[in-house]
Amino acid sequence: MIPNWTSRTRLATLLILMALLAAALYLRLYRLHELAPGIASDEGYDGLRALEVLQGRHALVFGDREGLGIYAMALSINLLGRTPLALRLPTALASVSTVFVIFWLGQLLFGWDESGRKKRWRGLVVGGVASGLLAISLGQTILGRTSYRSSFLPLFLALCLALLWWGWTRRRWWGIVLAGVCAGLLPYTYSPARFTPFLFLFFGISFLLPIRSLTWARIRDELPGAAIFTGVAGLVAAPILYHYIRNPEVFLNSRIQSLFIFRDGQDASMAAQVGNLAANVWEHLSALSFRVMASCCSPFEHAVTLNMWEAFFFWLGVGAAVWQWKRRPAYRLLLLWVGLLLLPAFLAEGGSTMRMVGAVPAIYLLVASGMWEMFQWSASRMPLGANRWPLVCGSVISLAIVVQGAVNYQAYFGQRMADHYFSYDVVWPRFAQRLNARLPEVDTAYFIPHVHHGFEYLYQGETPARMFWPYVPELEDQTEEGLAGIGQVSTVKVVDWIDSYTWAGSYHADFLSILLGKYGTYVSREDFEGVYVNNYVDVSYDHPWTLYDDLPRPIMYDGGINLKGLVLDSSKSILPGRQLLDEGQDRSLMVGMQWELSSELAVDYSISLRLYNVDGARISQTDHVLRKATNYASTTRFWSAHELVDLLYQLEIPDEVIAGEYELRLVVYDLATSVPTVEVGIWEPETVLGRMRIHPSD
Repeated sequence: MIPNWTSRTRLATLLILMALLAAALYLRLYRLHELAPGIASDEGYDGLRALEVLQGRHALVFGDREGLGIYAMALSINLLGRTPLALRLPTALASVSTVFVIFWLGQLLFGWDESGRKKRWRGLVVGGVASGLLAISLGQTILGRTSYRSSFLPLFLALCLALLWWGWTRRRWWGIVLAGVCAGLLPYTYSPARFTPFLFLFFGISFLLPIRSLTWARIRDELPGAAIFTGVAGLVAAPILYHYIRNPEVFLNSRIQSLFIFRDGQDASMAAQVGNLAANVWEHLSALSFRVMASCCSPFEHAVTLNMWEAFFFWLGVGAAVWQWKRRPAYRLLLLWVGLLLLPAFLAEGGSTMRMVGAVPAIYLLVASGMWEMFQWSASRMPLGANRWPLVCGSVISLAIVVQGAVNYQAYFGQRMADHYFSYDVVWPRFAQRLNARLPEVDTAYFIPHVHHGFEYLYQGETPARMFWPYVPELEDQTEEGLAGIGQVSTVKVVDWIDSYTWAGSYHADFLSILLGKYGTYVSREDFEGVYVNNYVDVSYDHPWTLYDDLPRPIMYDGGINLKGLVLDSSKSILPGRQLLDEGQDRSLMVGMQWELSSELAVDYSISLRLYNVDGARISQTDHVLRKATNYASTTRFWSAHELVDLLYQLEIPDEVIAGEYELRLVVYDLATSVPTVEVGIWEPETVLGRMRIHPSD
């Protein structure tokens, strides 16, 4: 039998800590090296910056990324090697640590009342429930198992406030010093940390209101602590603050400006701006209520901050905090914390729960305090009596947390997640690992017309592999410069992928394949899992490369649209003015085109590619709406005048077509009316683009 309340609370504390340790470590670290599958491109970017740190290139800010997380990753990579585990371990440990810091902070904020009397059970319940819900949260598990630097913000902010509260209430100056150190580290974590100075300022001011109740003696008593905290925080943050002062464009970087909801404010009415802000606020607050909000960093579409029953207690906690604003400093802190650290999400376009991460500790503490307030209200109204009701409530809450943890475990670690082939974030890292396992290839280079930092982070093979984002009008120069940077090679392997994701970027690889086919010899294709590689040998360096050279002169149409360039797939040898296609090869021909408008139009054009035999019979036809490959909605009415637009189409060759010569013709017509527009000075709707020969396979 447990003899007294002190022993009971100690036992309960020990049991809670053991449960938190088991849940947090398991959910954050179990199979961390393989789940989530693949490496997101943003994760790979941070990994590449960490590799730069290991090579001696140090910085406070890496592009638009603060440096603390990157330095932690560099240490991990130095110890564990260039692996997914090394990339994710620092943020996973930060997420685990946040669980225990919130447990401590909940006890500090709610373990004593305003007169200084101990309220051990209240602090234990609030801290235990808040940290328990955080530990088993699906959204925080997902975020904690990725290498995004955002996981460091809630850790250092919660630790700062816990040390500050503990040091200030107990007059432990070294606690205030440590709190200042944590506050000074916040600018090095994640951009929403820029709102934390307002949290410290407004919370301090809340003690000074109403002013009539103040005495100068009281203010003088608090000034040393405030000076110590501010001074230490300023010293720790001084390097990055000085960097921002010298480079203001880094502080308000292009990423922040592009997402700012009022960036086009001068062109919008006040009502429109208020409406946009209100819609954005509602979108993010709904993640704290009853609507599902997509996650930004995983295949899950239900990684909301709170589920339905948690949200009920959150809003109950908010209501209680507002009601007791004046006499409960802990509630004032939580309300200010939530309000100010939700602002980064409110002020940025594109709903993302990750921008709300700085408010997460306060959100869960308000959930737990809402549960406590409900318990207090119901305790005197239940027939079970004061002795049995706490046991019933505690059992129900514990069971709910366990059940939710089991559900979230199954959702994350179930077979669906383990086998999930999540787009190119899995394709590219797996391809890197496949290439790493290959023997070095002599006089060979891989050209990858795409950029995925997860591939770049993991690829350690000796065969050169150049990733780049090609600009089709400059593709010739980009390719030749890339080859020159590697050194002359005889075999070039163009990497493409089965495009199952929303990006339309694989058409760049098709243009590159066409270019290599013109100045090399296509020999084979290798299939990987989700990726294929076209192999070209005998690459020519004798003369400058030209992509569009299959059209003698631009074709001008009466409708104000011009065909500036044409290139046909040259996978086989070329005869003057003819395109050869093996009868036995893939029955399609890639046709690359470059279009231009003479002036802006109010019409959408389509094209019809047609193949005729020598008798004038049409044997194949493929129709396409002219629209930009990277923007499906951008038809010709949305193009700018004199803008060059590069498009690529597949001309299907029917299986029954026999060997012989054929003529490729083009018709341009109005999509709405189907009325063709004709070539200037020529009244026939069909334009002959060239001749091609299909010959028997050897």
